[in-house]
Amino acid sequence: MSSAESYRDAQEKLMTLNLLQMAFKEFNTLESMRAALEKNGVEVSVANLSRYVNGKAIPKSKLKDSLLEALTQDSEFGLTIERLINKHIIEDVDEFGNIRISNLYLLNDSKALKAILFLAMYQKIIPLDIDKIITAEVDGIPVAMTLAHLLNVDCIYARKKKPLGAENFITADIQTASLGRVETVGVDEKFIRRQEKVLIVDDVIRSGSTQTALVELVRRCGATPVKVVIIAGIGARWERITEWNRVELEVLKVYTEKS
Repeated sequence: MSSAESYRDAQEKLMTLNLLQMAFKEFNTLESMRAALEKNGVEVSVANLSRYVNGKAIPKSKLKDSLLEALTQDSEFGLTIERLINKHIIEDVDEFGNIRISNLYLLNDSKALKAILFLAMYQKIIPLDIDKIITAEVDGIPVAMTLAHLLNVDCIYARKKKPLGAENFITADIQTASLGRVETVGVDEKFIRRQEKVLIVDDVIRSGSTQTALVELVRRCGATPVKVVIIAGIGARWERITEWNRVELEVLKVYTEKS
């Protein structure tokens, strides 16, 4: 097993404990949870399940694989991406059908955020073969940092102002039509090397202008943007971003505005 595979296996074992702790909230007793696992072909005693739920033991790799398959495939455990997002993002629609969302609870619940991102990795929504992650300041940073830890890669966040010590600050424009002005984001070129594979992540997408700028920024650094992954998308203005940027886009939860 390579070092990358060993790291991934260790992360999966820790995330299995995290998911078991979250799933236990859906059951009245450990016995009922054990029975649900058994229904999915997972043999585990109540005593061992108790140790896992309480974080006092870590399952071996074979059992870990069986537990993850059951926890992610059976909705009885309450661990779907959409359900977790719905529990942690507040949606409000005004009288004109405009949507507002608050992701404050999600960004302040590290266990839930990590679970959502891990599930997206496990379901192959998030690619594993990447070199760097980039986002724009500010709210995208918790998402990017959490994912960077899971993937064991560096996280970069694009700044709106050139930071102290930046030597060659490469920028890209954000075309913000709603504000009637053009903003810029940038990074020091030393943080992104040529030919690196870079994943772009963010918490929310509405127009796609910020994400388009990040794609362009990565390209200006000589690297390759491999995919854009967003937690929540509002409306439909962002839907052409894939066509504009020629980069695959995945939005985990879409909030559709009423016409």
